[in-house]
Amino acid sequence: MNKKPLHVLFLLTGLLLAGCSAERNNPLSKAYHNTTARYNGYFLAKEKMRLVEEGLKEKTQYDYNQVLPIYPPLDSLTAKAMAAELEDIKKKASHPIQYHKNSKWIDNSYIVIGKANFYELNYQEAVRTFKYVNANSKQAADRHEALVWLMRSFIQLGEMENAQQVSEHLRKERLNRENARELYLARAQYHFLEGDTTSLIENLALSLPNFENRDDQSRARFTLAQLYQLTNQNQEAYEHYSQILGSNPPYDLGFFSRLYLGQVTELSDAQDKERIEKYYEKLLKDEKNKEYRDKIYYEMAQFELRQQHYDKALNLLQQSLKTPGTLANQKAYSYVAAGEIYFDKLHKYDLSAAYYDSAVQVYPKGAREYEAVAERRDVLADFALQYNTIQTQDSLQHIARMPETERTTYLEQLVQQEEEARQQALALQQEKQEQEKQQNRSNSRNQNDSAFPTESSANGVWYFDNPTAMASAHAEFVRRWGDRPNQDFWRTRRRGESTNEAEVVRTPAVATIEKQLSPEERAQVKLQEYLKALPLTTAAMLRSEKQVEEALFRLGNIYAQHLADTERGITTYEELLKRFPKTEHAAETYYSLYLLYGKSGDTAKQQAYYQNIKQQFPNTTFARLLDDAGFMTKNAADNEKAHVLYDSAYAHYRAQEYAEAKKQIDQLVSQYPLNDIQDKVAFLEALLIARTEKPEVLKEHLQRFKAKFKGSSLLPQADQLLASYQELEQTNQLRKDAPPAPAPKLVITAQATPEEKVSTEIATATASVSHVLPQTPPATPTVKEPFKEEAKAVAAQAEAAAPKQTAIEPDIKEEAAGEQTKTAELNLQPDSASTSAVPIMPDVDALAYEAAVDSAYYFVLVYPSGEAAFKDVLLKYEKYNNTYYKNQGLAIDSASFSAGKSMLVMRTFTDPKLALSYNIKQKAPQAPVGRIRGVDFTTFVISSANYQKFLQKKDLDAYLTFFKNNY
Repeated sequence: MNKKPLHVLFLLTGLLLAGCSAERNNPLSKAYHNTTARYNGYFLAKEKMRLVEEGLKEKTQYDYNQVLPIYPPLDSLTAKAMAAELEDIKKKASHPIQYHKNSKWIDNSYIVIGKANFYELNYQEAVRTFKYVNANSKQAADRHEALVWLMRSFIQLGEMENAQQVSEHLRKERLNRENARELYLARAQYHFLEGDTTSLIENLALSLPNFENRDDQSRARFTLAQLYQLTNQNQEAYEHYSQILGSNPPYDLGFFSRLYLGQVTELSDAQDKERIEKYYEKLLKDEKNKEYRDKIYYEMAQFELRQQHYDKALNLLQQSLKTPGTLANQKAYSYVAAGEIYFDKLHKYDLSAAYYDSAVQVYPKGAREYEAVAERRDVLADFALQYNTIQTQDSLQHIARMPETERTTYLEQLVQQEEEARQQALALQQEKQEQEKQQNRSNSRNQNDSAFPTESSANGVWYFDNPTAMASAHAEFVRRWGDRPNQDFWRTRRRGESTNEAEVVRTPAVATIEKQLSPEERAQVKLQEYLKALPLTTAAMLRSEKQVEEALFRLGNIYAQHLADTERGITTYEELLKRFPKTEHAAETYYSLYLLYGKSGDTAKQQAYYQNIKQQFPNTTFARLLDDAGFMTKNAADNEKAHVLYDSAYAHYRAQEYAEAKKQIDQLVSQYPLNDIQDKVAFLEALLIARTEKPEVLKEHLQRFKAKFKGSSLLPQADQLLASYQELEQTNQLRKDAPPAPAPKLVITAQATPEEKVSTEIATATASVSHVLPQTPPATPTVKEPFKEEAKAVAAQAEAAAPKQTAIEPDIKEEAAGEQTKTAELNLQPDSASTSAVPIMPDVDALAYEAAVDSAYYFVLVYPSGEAAFKDVLLKYEKYNNTYYKNQGLAIDSASFSAGKSMLVMRTFTDPKLALSYNIKQKAPQAPVGRIRGVDFTTFVISSANYQKFLQKKDLDAYLTFFKNNY
């Protein structure tokens, strides 16, 4: 027996076992570990990652009405669906790292693990992994790949400066084709989020030559063509759409490329237009495009709009809305397109309002344009309300001014016409129902004749198994009725109404009663309803006129400020002044006309309104704005100082230091005459007068207060004091002289507690007269809050010892505390009366937040101090504001809020709507905090008055509840 082969076999086995050791660096060991690492764990992990990425692309539903994203979108649901596969990928990629440490595929395995962490949304761990590869890998290609993914991770974390640094570092490196493509795409994503369309286009164009997969290249090219089309570079867009069609793309890309070619084709003559129209008709007739017909009609409308054929465009949009389709959100875009035509081109704002209202119901809330669409919907809804108010009240006034006989005849004719129209509608409805019954009977017979579906189903599929038909029906339902819950009696319930089955639905009963009425009885009921709505009395006519006045003013504001319709704004404002020359909005209307005539270039009329404001309203904010455009910003800062002085004055008043309180009030009025709390300052002066002056002086001051501040929330308190004055005057109980100065008080605490720093809002602090005029006997010391029980005991003793006085105790609703309190005795009686008893003061939160209108509003961000996501947050907001809010002149401050939390304050917004809009837009990806995940932080808007209280209380949860309920 030849034993030589056995010796060879043993030798080879020994060498193989020696090479298996991961600690050896000999060529045999390296070859073994490189081979097993590459073709076992790393190969399997890489292949599975490729399948995961391809599946992610296939599952992504693209909205072709929007610019296609650079990468498939990632969210928590997507990550959760891929979680098991990603964990398996990490397990397989970890095998070479553990068992083949001397392999050259270790860095590649780490990159696969980093990608898995990225797709799991574990970006921090992905960053650490890619940094490790960059620091330890000896292969330039591996380092470059890790850096590209590190840049993508920084972008997802919102750390744009770090992403930019990585990009600049790679600019100095020489990359292979694959890494160069991924770098250009990462840069494109960076510029997309930064809103830099020019750089986005540049990097997308640079990525195209580096693609190996033709379909991926076509999708990137389609995005590039959309961007060219969006920036009116039609020739470049046309070339790229054509190149897509020449590369045998997937069907959806080919279809939409053909569709958009019509929009970017140059129209030089009538033949070009006719050719494109026939092209669209051909697309409509193609059965393969049946599910896209709503989109084809939409693009045909855009083509007609391009030629300024607005009626044709609207008809085609109606066709798009009526046609069922499978494209996501297409109806939303068709509604918006119709609304834009009525808004921008035809200026029919009432019709535009209806389309925008329908659009918001079905518009994708994640789209960038959603907030703009919703905002325009709100503006147009307000427009429709004011416009209809004017039309309705003018009509009612016209009928009310008719002679009675003529008015009755007119209304009877109107009721008769409505009844005839009603009968015709009922007849048409009955006819339609009869046709439907006949159709149903015919369908039933056909179904009985065959066991298979009939033509009643468009494609031979049962309706409820047809997702296209179901989706179309659902969209139509939402458009007509809104997104209602699945409940019984949904048609007769209000949205949000309880679904308790025990409720009684009364609508059918009402309808039954109405059907039982004869036509004559129904006409009589309708006639009485019309007569009841007419302003037939003087008071009713005045109320109607006031509604018209307010509606005209608001309508002028909408034209001027939201619709940018200068001509109609001027017409509406001048109609307001013509019909109501003494309107309370005269000063603001003059100023608005001054601005509008400046925009229109009519300097003569602009100068006329300048003189009107200077002569008639010299001491108003609008007069100051004529000569100082930055007055509002300066005045906001002055208002803060005025609030501080007011706080001080009211604190002195509460402490019975009336002379010091008067001194503070005089300083406030002289230094800040245009403060935003003038009514509160004036009312505090009234309280001081009641304590220090003769009763006649108080009466005159209160009468001036009522005349000057007709819209003040303090009018009920002023009326209460005047009523008390008149009652005491009638019973001859008014004192003749000023009351004596209060005796020096005993100061128990050396420093006032925060609770004693009273609210800047006098409306809350003086909601009850017991706060307005507390009567403290000279011998009774002022007791601070920590001694409340002792104060009650002293008050009880004083009340028992004091003689009874005439008291007035009407109930007044306490707005802040939400309870009823009683008034204390007014210190207006003659000197012969003895001192009044000490009232027991009710517990009222003097620092309660109020939803009163303010002149300054702040945006506040409260965030954890040590979190890396908020590093350089001030610098990020400065850059953000310079980009999106440059004209607002916003200032940023930061301060410590509480243990472990910091606070960023953005000031000053003069318009609360703009401040709230700013707060909402922090959810957008371009905002500094818009992409932060996994870290708790809070943003809100607060008025300058409430901000002072917030700093004292620092009750974040309480204010957030107030903010949610009031804003």
